[in-house]
Amino acid sequence: MKRWSGWMLVGSLVLGGAAGAQDDDDATQNGTGDSQGMIRMGESEAIDHGEDIQKLGDEQPGTGGSGQGDAQAAKWMKQGLLPVPTEEKAFLAELHHANQMEVQMGRLAQKNGASQAVKDFGARMEREHGQADENLLAYVKSKNLTLEERKADSTLAQAMQEAEHATMKKLEALQGTPFDRAYLADMVGDHDMDIAKVMAAQQQFASNTALKSLLDNLLPQLQQHRQAAYRLLGQETPRQARQAPRGAR
Repeated sequence: MKRWSGWMLVGSLVLGGAAGAQDDDDATQNGTGDSQGMIRMGESEAIDHGEDIQKLGDEQPGTGGSGQGDAQAAKWMKQGLLPVPTEEKAFLAELHHANQMEVQMGRLAQKNGASQAVKDFGARMEREHGQADENLLAYVKSKNLTLEERKADSTLAQAMQEAEHATMKKLEALQGTPFDRAYLADMVGDHDMDIAKVMAAQQQFASNTALKSLLDNLLPQLQQHRQAAYRLLGQETPRQARQAPRGAR
């Protein structure tokens, strides 16, 4: 596997997943420019545009999208654009940041969301990613490591950070049902990305028994989160379409 600037390269289409909550019109308004163009790849735009979510991918009936998410992650790992640190401490810092972002957005969902299902999902994200982060930090302490703030040491990493900031800014500005749809779309994309990163790290750190065990326990939880967000998004999109005034569709 090729190395570039100290990063392991995994999955290009996951960047499309990261753009799940980024509407085409908002990409220009948020000022993300070329970086937004880099991030907007892959099939998740179908989710972004409110198309029939149940028809996305080659999932089996009853999976609620989890089969698609895993298949996408495997596909992304073969194509290679998403950077995952090859150094243990840098990867842990990346995972720590991801947990913190999920907790922060979960709190925002409880505040800005309209439906009780979205508020409950946000509470779940705050609770379960908070616990996952506690487990990660306990591992960090056991290894006598000190996590540093993650650094964007490549153009791609910088683009990803800019898109992340744009997404958070957008969600903070939304209220009610528009927030619900944008948040859930972002949760599908975020967890696609997290799943791909963890799957890649399972291979990268296969010889590290303790870290591998931590990742093995984390992966099913991420898959469950992705599945729950996918199902909720499938419920929210038709409901909001029915509520939209004529001429607004």
